[in-house]
This record gives sequence, structure tokens and C-alpha cells, in this order.
Amino acid sequence: MLQGLSSVLAALGALALASCAALDSDVHLAPVYTRIATADGGTLVEIAGGLYRQHRRDEGQFLEWQTLAPLWGIERERNGDYVAEHPFLLGRTRAMGDDQNSYIVPLYLSWNRTAANGTDRSVLLTLPGVILQKNGDEHHGGWFPFYGRFEDLLTFDEASFVLWPLYVHNERAGHESRHLLWPFFGWTTGGGETSWHFFPLYGHSRWEGRYDRSYALWPFFHWQDNNLAGGTEEPEKAWWFFPFFGKKQRGTYEAWTFLWPFFGYARDTRSGFWALDCPFFLVRLQHGPDETKRTRFWPVYSHLEAPELESTNYLWPFVNLRHEDDPLQERDAVTVIPFWQTWDARNKATGETSAWRKLWPLFRYERQGEWSNGALLELDPFFRNDIWPRHVTSFFRIWEWEQEPAYRRERAVLGLYRHEQGRGEDRRSLSGLWADRRYELEGQPVHETSLLFGLLRWRVTEGQGFAMLRPAFPGPGWPRPAEPGTAAESRTYF
Repeated sequence: MLQGLSSVLAALGALALASCAALDSDVHLAPVYTRIATADGGTLVEIAGGLYRQHRRDEGQFLEWQTLAPLWGIERERNGDYVAEHPFLLGRTRAMGDDQNSYIVPLYLSWNRTAANGTDRSVLLTLPGVILQKNGDEHHGGWFPFYGRFEDLLTFDEASFVLWPLYVHNERAGHESRHLLWPFFGWTTGGGETSWHFFPLYGHSRWEGRYDRSYALWPFFHWQDNNLAGGTEEPEKAWWFFPFFGKKQRGTYEAWTFLWPFFGYARDTRSGFWALDCPFFLVRLQHGPDETKRTRFWPVYSHLEAPELESTNYLWPFVNLRHEDDPLQERDAVTVIPFWQTWDARNKATGETSAWRKLWPLFRYERQGEWSNGALLELDPFFRNDIWPRHVTSFFRIWEWEQEPAYRRERAVLGLYRHEQGRGEDRRSLSGLWADRRYELEGQPVHETSLLFGLLRWRVTEGQGFAMLRPAFPGPGWPRPAEPGTAAESRTYF
């Protein structure tokens, strides 16, 4: 009896193994697990309805992208470059060749790069105020606010501090500055500049050939002489008794301010420019130069006309109408925050047109030349971007598609339905229940069907008729397409 039972189990095991799908064939068990060959020449793996996704390309510069929404995601190029988002979209790591930068807000910020002379440079900033720097064989660092010394950091050639703000020292382009109890006491020398300040009582700064500026009882009294070297810009004089009255004059240009920010007026008799602010920023009337006109009654209405731009706002920032016409492209856009975004553009060099539509949260559509894509139920409320659609909102889409002449891709909610058309084949499947494959073999149309997790499969070939296929559990078990992926790489994430 035991021998008979063993024989039955062995036979069932052999049957199960014989009916299993090949390791590289299509498996569609959404929302649990999906692995399919994509129409753009890659392989897609999807788990838990799209919470984890990986799309790997067989050719081209792009290698793969992976996401574990919304915790982590990475996009890799074949040359080793990559961009990673982590965690919860508050961090990013980007590697381009020998250069890399990384951050997680507010925990740390770091970058590594190779200078033109081959020197390796890196900076690391972490909480609570630790700063580490490597410049070739030299190492610098500090612990803010106690002590720190650095070279070639941000815009400074050298920077240091001791018990900040007690003492701060920096050098930049030949200018050397020292501060005691920053910002109250400080002075700068070198590089043609001489300055000192005893804030807020008095400060004076002079840069040979550029400017001579002073203030007293900041912010009340200011006077400046700018553009001292002349050249293409005329010398400028300015003074201001804040907030009561101020004046600026440069050649034929004059500007006045009264009881800032309530009243301001500027004019240039040579160019015909004039502008009136009453009050500043909220209301502005401007004309010229170069046919530039501005009318602003913020936030109710504003309108700008410039040689390459016309823009109108209603109830800023909610409604904007925009027309751009520059040497590169012509573009029209309409935005009604947060519900409606649209633009249409034409490349003047190639004649290629592109378009964008989003009716939040119902649908999104994008087209560039012969490529297009769209989605139903697009929850991303922001302007066009990759981060939120890739890591957060794609999981909730009801239907999405992507198309260009060489392929078409479709996906329904949680990946339950898929359509991949390209590489000489047309594949459609409904998770576990049904799958359809159409292609040509030696010029003859072939139609294959898979039912019930690949347990029941058959083929109909024109001129040859009907034939059963062996089971391929869990199905549908279609092999990789014989034709290579000749289309441009997929630009969306499903």
C-alpha cells in the first residue's frame, strides 16, 4: 500500500513539475505577484498590487527602476549612474560618474565629487551640527557651534568658527572677513575690498571700482555709490531714510519710495519705462522697456506682457493663463489649482508638438511627438513631476496606459488586467483567469489562449488548426518575445 501511495505522489509531483511555467515565462497572479515581458523590451516584476515594482531593460542606456512605495525607490543607468529616493520622499541619493550627493531631511547632507585636477572631495553634515570634510589627503571638520575649519566649502575658499557666533572667519576670492559676536562686529580686507561694521549702529563697505556703501542705525539710514568703474553700466547713487523716503538714480533712470511699502515710483526718460507701486508688490502698474507692460492688483488680478511672454493671474495663485514664444518653442498653458493643468507646446527647430492635461484627481494625459501616456484616478495634486506618481499615487490608479508607434502598454487597478503590444506580439491577461497571445509564425497568424492559471491552454494557427498546449501553472506561461525591444524605453512606471 505504501508503495502504491508513493507511486501516486511521485506521479502527481511529476505532473506538477511538468505543468509549471518556465522560470523566465509570464506569470500573472496580481495583486499577489506578477512577472511579465514588457512591450518596450524589458521585464516587469510587481508584488502586492504595485507596492513593490521592478522594471529592467534588456538594452539601451536605461537599466532598471525599482520602488517599494512609499519608502524607497531607485533608477539605474547601465553605466552605473543612479538616483534613489528614500525614505518617505524626504531623502535622495544621486550618483553621476564619480560625483555623488545624498540627504535625508533633517538628518544629514553629504556630497562626494572629483575635482578637475583629480582631487577627491567630500562633505558630510549631520545632526547635531557635525561637519566633516575631505579634500584630497587633507581632512577638516567641526562640531557646530563649538569649532570648525573648512576649505573650499560652498562659496568660501576657507571658513572657520570658534564658539559661533563668538568668532567667525572666512576667505573668498582674495577677500578675508572676520566677525566677533556675528553679526555685530566684523571687518573685511583684501581683494580690493575694505569694510567694517558695528551692527546696528554703523557699517561701511568699499570695493575698489565697484561700490561704496554705508548705513547708520540700521535699518533707518542707507547711502550707496554703485558701478564706480562705469563701463557698460552707468554710475548709480542711492540713499534711503527707512521707511519714509528713498531715492535711486542711474543716468536717466530715477526711482523714489515713500512710506515703504505703500508708495513707489520709477521712470527712465530714455527708454520710456515707468512703474508705480501703491503699495509695493500688491499693486504695480508698469510700462516698458522693450514693450513690457505689467498690471498687478494682487491677489485678485495681474497681467504681464513681455517680448517672449504673456501671463495673466486671477485670484493668485489659483488661476494662471500663460503664453510663451521664445526662439526654442511656442507654448500655451492654463492652470486652475488644484483641479486643472494643461499646456500645448511646439518645438520650433523640429516642429514636434507636445501636450499635458490633468484633471485632478480624475485623470492625467501627456503626449510628446508620437509618444503618449495617461491614467485614470491620478491623485498627485502637484505640477508635473516623477516622484509622487512613481512612489505614492500609482498604487491607486484605476487604469493607465503608454503608447508610441512601436508598442502599447495598459494596466488596470492593482495590475489585475494587463496589455502589452509590441515586439511582434499582442498579449492581454486577466489575473489567473484568462490570457490571450497573438503573433505571427512564418507569416501565419497564431492565436494562443490560457485559462485557469495556465492549466488549460491551446493554440490556433491559421492553416494548421487547433492544438492543445501543455499546462504552465500558475500561468499564462508565455515565453519571452522572439523580437528584440526596438522601441524607445518606457517613460512611465507600471
